[in-house]
Amino acid sequence: MLDQTCAARALCVTDGLAARGRTRTFGGELPHMSSRQIRGRFVAAGLAVNLAAATVAAIAPAGAATPSNVGAASVYGLTKNFRLVGHTDLGKRGMNSPIAVAGRCVYVGDRYYSASASEPVRHNGGIAIVDVRKPSAPKQVGVIPPTGLSTQREIRADAGLGILVVEGYSPFIDGWTPGDAAINYLKVYDIHSDCLHPKLLSTFDFGPRAPHEFFLWKDKAHPGRALAYVTFTIYSPDLMVIDLTDPAGPALAGVYDLGIDQAQKTADFADESGSGYTHSLTVSDDGTRAYMAAWDYGFYTLDTSLLANPPSGKIGVARPVGIGKLDYGHNVHSAAQIPGRQEMLFTQEDYAKAGHGCPFGILRTGKMDANGDGGATLDGTFSLPENDQAKCGQKNGTFSSHNPTLFHDVALLSWYSGGLRAVDLADPSHLHEDAAFVPRPSFVPTLRDARLFFPSKSTKAGPLPTDSTYPGSIAPQWTGAMWSYPVVQNGLIYVVDIDLGLYILRYTGPHASEVAKAPFVEGNSSPSRYTASTPAIKRPALQWTTIAAETANGAAHVMSPYLKADRKALATNGFICL
Repeated sequence: MLDQTCAARALCVTDGLAARGRTRTFGGELPHMSSRQIRGRFVAAGLAVNLAAATVAAIAPAGAATPSNVGAASVYGLTKNFRLVGHTDLGKRGMNSPIAVAGRCVYVGDRYYSASASEPVRHNGGIAIVDVRKPSAPKQVGVIPPTGLSTQREIRADAGLGILVVEGYSPFIDGWTPGDAAINYLKVYDIHSDCLHPKLLSTFDFGPRAPHEFFLWKDKAHPGRALAYVTFTIYSPDLMVIDLTDPAGPALAGVYDLGIDQAQKTADFADESGSGYTHSLTVSDDGTRAYMAAWDYGFYTLDTSLLANPPSGKIGVARPVGIGKLDYGHNVHSAAQIPGRQEMLFTQEDYAKAGHGCPFGILRTGKMDANGDGGATLDGTFSLPENDQAKCGQKNGTFSSHNPTLFHDVALLSWYSGGLRAVDLADPSHLHEDAAFVPRPSFVPTLRDARLFFPSKSTKAGPLPTDSTYPGSIAPQWTGAMWSYPVVQNGLIYVVDIDLGLYILRYTGPHASEVAKAPFVEGNSSPSRYTASTPAIKRPALQWTTIAAETANGAAHVMSPYLKADRKALATNGFICL
């Protein structure tokens, strides 16, 4: 997501804490960055090997037309092979972000953050708790209050484990000092007996280190064991693995870093330099592989066997499986293996006024290298008409691919202003659209994310020759931006729109039976349950007795072991936010 702590492409400079007052950044997904060069870290040898991207020509079967790999144009009210089941606008609050689903409970995160330490949090902010016992009439019944200077941007829930995990991060590069309440964190809540009233069990406090995304892996072999793979983009290490097996006592399980010098990571925000950083990842069901979306560096595969099965009493380590990678010349926002196929799916993300601008990001597939070196070869592509550079600015919104949830033959993915799309994966070389849903707005929220809209006049994104130019647009600002990973529970699709709230849909297009029979599938945790015959992972009841004893005197607070190093970097180095 182009949403972390620094202004997307807007230059802001501060001399760290020496600048005294808090420096606000105006971006979401692009994180703050330090000019400090980190040395002596593990560098994945040979990862800079480039693979040529193979373009596969579309060959039509005899007597049949090849379906177009360009979907339907985005228009309000577009509904093709999706049926609306339920919707709540969450009080028309806007600035919604992630979603988590556990039984009758849906949790919707908050994209907003207060402008300064003195500004009160918004009255309708925080994580909305929605009762979906009747999916046709979802109703907000509670809230987890927001935290000042922080945004609740990533959440996961698991009914079998009985936990809700919330990631918060601060858009202020100097917004935290020792003794402050956590603003960059993982918070773990107990939802096993009453999901409508989450109870805080613990906080893993990252101090000044702002996380970005996280993936939740659940260990089938050891029910109750779970690892959160947390990415930190330009920080080093840019991946921390937090063991949530004891949700009242989260602990560091391991770390990894791409090995790109931090100054080069910084440059990656200014042009498509290929330097990269760990943006996000997905983890295989058995936990032994992580598929790395390393932004402009591309895609590669990490061996996480020693995290899935660490030696007794030891901290796990990770390493690339080989020298393979895929760099298709644009950012890799998400990388996920298509279930049951030796094929990867990649999304690229760009905003109208952030990142590399228009043309917006598209969807790609890639064949996994047969030699096992962890790379892939470009296979198919899918886009919308609005992804055509010639049409930039004709519609004033962000029409970019974002978060995918995958089945064997169909991908469900959010596409910002392009709504929710279903893309046919039966032949990954020849992608085409199976379904589309673009809401018709009945209101415009007061709070909007300005980065989703073009400037009124054409604007150069930065000083470098490779910087994008944001075309000007006088078209009305588009209302509606599907953002979250779609979550499938008992055949229904739950997805969040930044502006318009929570939507519950049923998919009726090709391969609909794959979705209809799924008890629980989401794109940011594993393993998923594609059929009822797949057993649910459930925490043993005895563990809850232990957890209750641990939290008898209140929730635990665990401080990141990187606090000292991060504080030193903040205090002694300037920041350049692009």
